[in-house]
Amino acid sequence: MRKDLGSKKEIDRALIELGRQLACLDSSEVRILCGGASALCMLEILSRSTMDVDALAILGKGGALSKIHRFPKELQLAIQRTATTLGLDEEWFNASATELLRFGLPKGVVLRSTRHRKKYGPCLTVQFLDRLDQVALKLFASMDPVKFRRHLEDLVSMKPKAKEIDHALEWMLGWKTSPAFRKRLSSILIGLDFPKHAKRVLE
Repeated sequence: MRKDLGSKKEIDRALIELGRQLACLDSSEVRILCGGASALCMLEILSRSTMDVDALAILGKGGALSKIHRFPKELQLAIQRTATTLGLDEEWFNASATELLRFGLPKGVVLRSTRHRKKYGPCLTVQFLDRLDQVALKLFASMDPVKFRRHLEDLVSMKPKAKEIDHALEWMLGWKTSPAFRKRLSSILIGLDFPKHAKRVLE
């Protein structure tokens, strides 16, 4: 049975091994922007276990973000070898969160993530989303009608501040949204004890 990644130490260990495998393959440098529960663990914002590392985008020159349609060949092979070596699920490092790029990430997200940059050998650099952006993405994920519970629980545990909710709404209200979307968002904000923000969403 494959195991979860779990703690910050285990996530770090998996990424160290991934970097080692890339070096063994003589890969060119890969720079990844990561979010989700693994990033929350790495920044010690939350300590719950996680099954995977969520890759949001590949970072190019000047901080340009590229959607991950598929991982580069060397990276995909390194992911598989790491899974085998450490007994992890084959999808332990995946790009399911890359779909967020179609909405556009919050302004300044790459610059803030540079505060949480870590090199794993000569071939792998990972930048983890800043707390400010993690709150925004968790609020958006809480809108999911099926998978909302875990994201909402994470958000409650994070105890977001008003300025963090402001940042999230600046991002989310920049989209073309339906009345039903805004009503659900308002309800979530009321549940999080942000009544003024909830009212703003409906204005």
